Amino acid sequence: MKKFYEATEKFHKKFEMKGTNNEEMGFRLNLLMEELGELAQAHTKGKSRENMIEENIDLLNLILGNFVSMGVSVEEVEEAFWKKHEKIMSRKKKKTKNGHYRVSEFRE
Repeated sequence: MKKFYEATEKFHKKFEMKGTNNEEMGFRLNLLMEELGELAQAHTKGKSRENMIEENIDLLNLILGNFVSMGVSVEEVEEAFWKKHEKIMSRKKKKTKNGHYRVSEFRE
């Protein structure tokens, strides 16, 4: 995680994103939605595994960029990840009314 975070941080510094619209969360959320749409399109069009990986990496880069933009340290990201991971690992798998399975907090 640290190498990925540092690479993203380097990208932000290289392109002088500090204090620009590139660090505004509304702008970043629009980018995430756009990239998520590209991933969905790649899936529905049966694109290659490599293309699916690339679209997921675009999302990962943006999410790491969110942390950089917010001033969240890599240590905070790691701590938050493991805290959330522990929480979701304690959940039970539930079958929904339509027969699908979920491992999340939800109400039907």
